[in-house]
Amino acid sequence: MKHAVTVVLWLGGLINLALAASTLQLVHVLFRHGDRNPDSGSLWPSNPFYNESFYREGYGQLTNAGKRTEYRLGQLLRLRYNSFLGSEWNINTLDVRTTDYNRTKMSVELVLAGLYPPRGQDVWTPFLNWQPIPYNYFPSSEDKELFSLGACNTFVEMYKVLSEENIANYIQSRYSELFDILYQNTGVTGSLWNCYALYFGLLVQEQLGFPLQEWTKAIYPEPIHSAAVDNYYILTNNTILRQITAGYLLRKILNDSASKINGTLSPSSRKVFLYSAHEFNVATFLLSLEAYKITDVPPYGSHVLVELHKIRGVYGFRLFYGNYERVLPIPLKLPNCNYFCPFDDFVAQVQKIIPDDAACTASDSIFKSMFKIFIS
Repeated sequence: MKHAVTVVLWLGGLINLALAASTLQLVHVLFRHGDRNPDSGSLWPSNPFYNESFYREGYGQLTNAGKRTEYRLGQLLRLRYNSFLGSEWNINTLDVRTTDYNRTKMSVELVLAGLYPPRGQDVWTPFLNWQPIPYNYFPSSEDKELFSLGACNTFVEMYKVLSEENIANYIQSRYSELFDILYQNTGVTGSLWNCYALYFGLLVQEQLGFPLQEWTKAIYPEPIHSAAVDNYYILTNNTILRQITAGYLLRKILNDSASKINGTLSPSSRKVFLYSAHEFNVATFLLSLEAYKITDVPPYGSHVLVELHKIRGVYGFRLFYGNYERVLPIPLKLPNCNYFCPFDDFVAQVQKIIPDDAACTASDSIFKSMFKIFIS
């Protein structure tokens, strides 16, 4: 009976997708990379599995499980947008961008492999069901849209929030014991950001099947998981931080959508913008829009869909969050708008977190290197 219900829901979802496809104008997809090895900065030297030789692909690199995750994501996007995209690839249809990380670059290649398997004239060899599709990226120090942690002074703004009395008291009362345990066993100074980094080290180590040390039972999965999630709330605590962490990407999405609406988008046949990034991007984007309450680290392959529709002559957005816990992505809405939010209403609601260029001041080089090591 359970399987029958699932099939009905799945078929119902396909019917809804077919109906939605007739109104769809443009799609923006922001997604997290696939499963990976730990970064060196998320481990500590006394960890028995610290050495890079334990990780076949190398620190921070995509694993075979991660390759499968991203390939499946591409297939899901193909299923959802098949009639909208058409079967054959064209450079004018798709714009692809990634952060300057190996794992996000590999992930977007895999998503593209699932999204655009060669069909018709795209088949260039009978021996390989794959075709090369280009992507672009900026150096981390220049990537305000996808890597504001390295391009902007995010760390300074974050510590202004952490210095506020109510925030500092909350962190101290909730996590002081966690900080002490971490320092005693790893030598790492206790802070919310360090907890964020070490949480990923523990999580990935467990995912790869390596046993955790006995002392970690006192902190993992809780309370270090909650400390990691709290970072997202700190990083979206005020308007300035929301402008820095999510506002530049949101500004680009709105500008591209406005160009589509008024007929100035170049090329005019553009249908999809793909952004391959990190859990940080997914979490801060959702929180900045106040569209979804984050209670967990966005999983590998999680994604946000921002769809521009034209319904009965009105342009507007539909938002979705896909986290692999459901067959279909979760519909989202802004606090004061319906699930289909007219473009002008949407812009009015998010206007305060749309930054100007001055909001992003260059980050100090030491902070850039810290973020480069720790971002997941």
